[in-house]
Amino acid sequence: MKIRDPKTFHVKSFGCQMNVYDGARMAELLEADGMHAADASEADLVVLNTCHIREKAAEKVYSDIGRLMKRGRMTGAAPMIAVAGCVAQAEGDEITRRAPGVDVVVGPQTYHRLPELVAKAKTGARALDTDMPLDSKFGALPARRRR
Repeated sequence: MKIRDPKTFHVKSFGCQMNVYDGARMAELLEADGMHAADASEADLVVLNTCHIREKAAEKVYSDIGRLMKRGRMTGAAPMIAVAGCVAQAEGDEITRRAPGVDVVVGPQTYHRLPELVAKAKTGARALDTDMPLDSKFGALPARRRR
């Protein structure tokens, strides 16, 4: 059974410094949407934020998806799974075909839509956005909070 109304999230970033930055921004977006950060083993939503440049990035993502689905089979409640970043951009529809447990696929230029895509996935629909819009994602993000 899939968790359909996630209250907690975990963002796992693979790869480059830009992914670390993007992962932090995705976390801020989810927090602004009322969700709370949690450990990966307990999160209702797990975002796998990927870098396609790094060695075997796609294989690592599919391996993590398998582990998350296994957790769901063992506990009776699978987390909502989102794949973000460059692997999502490059693999897009292939991810949804190869890994039916993935609920959200969002490219690096559209991650600012993550809360909207999670809301769509709550209805049971798959949410995919790997477009390369002309507008910068940074213009669509809220001002960065100082920590």
